[in-house]
Amino acid sequence: MPVSVIRDSTGFVAQRILATIVNIACDIAQQRITTPGDIDLAVTLGLGYPTGPLALGNRLGTARLLRILEFIQTQTGDPCYRASHWLARRAALCASLLQEES
Repeated sequence: MPVSVIRDSTGFVAQRILATIVNIACDIAQQRITTPGDIDLAVTLGLGYPTGPLALGNRLGTARLLRILEFIQTQTGDPCYRASHWLARRAALCASLLQEES
């Protein structure tokens, strides 16, 4: 198997990508553009992902994702890693990302 060299950076590459995808889905849910279930459905059907970003976020853990995003944002200063308030609130409440707000 060939070896790939990745330059040193804050956070692992896969963590950065997955945390960002979940965070974007959380922003969409926060803005109530569509329901959390429909976000996951759109990503699985439209992009061919095996699971939706919010279901993936639940499996990875909201608190863990929040820590990853906060660490990368602090280290890089890049606002694209600023955690969604929706994600932060669910992490604090230990609530599912797929749960709709009432």
